[in-house]
Amino acid sequence: RTELEIAVCNIWKEVLGLDRVGITDNFFRIGGNSILAIQVSHRMSKALDCYIKIADIFKYKTVLDLLVHSKGSIDTIITKASEEENVLSFSQERLWFIEQYEQGTNAYHMPSVFELEPATDISGIKYALQCIVSRHEVLRSTIEQREDLGYGIQVVRDRVLVIEDSVLGVSEDYKSVIKTDINRPFDLSLEYPIRVKFYIIESETGPERRFLLINLHHIASDGWSMDIFQRELRAYYEFYISGDKAFVLPALDIQYKDYALWQRTYLTGEVLENQLAYWKSKLLGYDPLEFPIDHVRPSQIDYRGSHQSFVLDKDLSEQLRLLSHRLGVTLHSVMLSSINILLSKYTGQNDIVTGSPIANRHHRQTQDLIGFFVNTQVNRSILSKGQSYVSLIDQVHQDQIEGQLHQDLPFEKLVEELGVERDASRHPVFQVMFVVQSLGRDTKAINTGRSYLKPFYFEESHEVEKFDLSIFIDDSHDELIGQVSYAMSLFNKATIDSFIGHYKHLLAQLIAAPDKSYDEISLLQPDEYNQIVYNWNATDRTYPSDMTIYELFQAQAEKTPDNIALVYDGDELSYGELNARSNQLARHIRLEYEKRTQGELTGDSLIVLCLERSLEMVIGILGVLKAGGAYVPIDPDYPQDRIDYILEDTKAVLVLSQKDLLLKEGLSLPVDKVIAIDLSASIYDDADT
Repeated sequence: RTELEIAVCNIWKEVLGLDRVGITDNFFRIGGNSILAIQVSHRMSKALDCYIKIADIFKYKTVLDLLVHSKGSIDTIITKASEEENVLSFSQERLWFIEQYEQGTNAYHMPSVFELEPATDISGIKYALQCIVSRHEVLRSTIEQREDLGYGIQVVRDRVLVIEDSVLGVSEDYKSVIKTDINRPFDLSLEYPIRVKFYIIESETGPERRFLLINLHHIASDGWSMDIFQRELRAYYEFYISGDKAFVLPALDIQYKDYALWQRTYLTGEVLENQLAYWKSKLLGYDPLEFPIDHVRPSQIDYRGSHQSFVLDKDLSEQLRLLSHRLGVTLHSVMLSSINILLSKYTGQNDIVTGSPIANRHHRQTQDLIGFFVNTQVNRSILSKGQSYVSLIDQVHQDQIEGQLHQDLPFEKLVEELGVERDASRHPVFQVMFVVQSLGRDTKAINTGRSYLKPFYFEESHEVEKFDLSIFIDDSHDELIGQVSYAMSLFNKATIDSFIGHYKHLLAQLIAAPDKSYDEISLLQPDEYNQIVYNWNATDRTYPSDMTIYELFQAQAEKTPDNIALVYDGDELSYGELNARSNQLARHIRLEYEKRTQGELTGDSLIVLCLERSLEMVIGILGVLKAGGAYVPIDPDYPQDRIDYILEDTKAVLVLSQKDLLLKEGLSLPVDKVIAIDLSASIYDDADT
């Protein structure tokens, strides 16, 4: 092997934690994933003095192919910005807009709570925190809205971070106090995007307990940054307690504001056009995901979230990992493919669009920076009838490679360029976030042989959901651990429990027969199938034989007037409301019939109903029956000649319809005979008035 091959193999060994790596070993079959690919890209780019793209590692997969085919380009150098050029990055700009629009929200807080060990020196922790804030300018910046420029800028401050101390008595609910502090909105125009507070909890029976809250705002941080923060906190603290206060970490080449300016200048001209062309083509004509929800969608996202966790047993987890290794793809591609199938079965759609976070750290200079770098990659999969799980995995993996090649375009810029209409009730483009991550040791504890801080968790400390659903898979253990976070305004807990059960059942079937068509796989367990198909359809009931349908309905309306009778597309009517509206329509039908025929409406009088599936359709049916006539349904999508034939054959005097249908292209109704049912106004209206 050449010296270059040996050097690159050594880089792979160190990053993957292996004793040996050969030049033909597949990166993903020996434990690689997207995060490790970023580290390999950084290390190789530095060693080879050229830019090795992350997408090339996905594409070529082996040291040999990577060195033969990858044409390393000159590594982009991000230069330092002047004091007058402290612009916000695209991602920061979006969060700054949300902060102003919401007038403060806790939706983008990133809190960490730790319990201090008895021997932990609070002074040392405070020293370490001040060092980190001094080192990373983004943590000591405020945002100033410049009216003369029309946008916000970052202003780096020199003041020391204020660290609060709070002593809580025995009778005080310390969890409630911490929760309140976690959820208190930031004022980013006045304060740093980081808050730190120590809590001393007094005790009558034992030693006091000590807690630390570090609350970062997402506008200055992301998941990768949290690892950096905790790593540096440990390093500074250990050198403090060792007495070596002269310790310094290697200087940072740039600050986050330099990256923000570079992003703004880089994403112009041909670069921007190429990135946009790919994503516009990728998302051309995409279908919004219509996942069934339990409640009417509120007009504005309220961010109230909850979650349910689950575990995939060791055998299933190992089978999923083995499948990813055998196919030479990431576990992310394997799991995302299964989620696509699950969502397809839930929605009946084959065009599935989700989102996934990507680190966006492909430039070496950003590797050790704290800041908001993470980008959102849109995943679009169009499932084909008869397609197998393995085939879909390959399709998804190729999409991920292409996405890596075009990851410089911020999601915020994509939304703007696509012309997506802003809807305060939902996230733009996609509503389901999917994440596979391997949580590093740094996120679990600040501990190197000696324990200083240990993570402290308590329920509902910060339950926020920005999407309809967020699905997380943690690949840090022998068993894959999952979590489904959901918007409480949309879903009930029982629905999410069922969703998780279906997912686990689906995965077991996909692994058992990965080459089988996904169409042939059912989400339902045998007992669930029997309940839905047989038990729920056992609806035979004994009804009074001397009462008509509308009389039975009338009796129910008198018995339970406030109960919900109809629900459709977010609208609903109680039994009392439905009864009143159908009575009103029945009276109008009789009056109109008598006026037009000079005779009374009888049981063989035919009234045509040309209505779309709606609340109005049920009102129309009941109205005709209560009026004493018989209804003849016409589907608005029938060919016009068939509609004309039915109208002629029935000799109908009246046609019940909707105003929208009178404007429908390709549909012609006799306007002089139409009574339009309109729930937004009066219950009826003559179409020609």
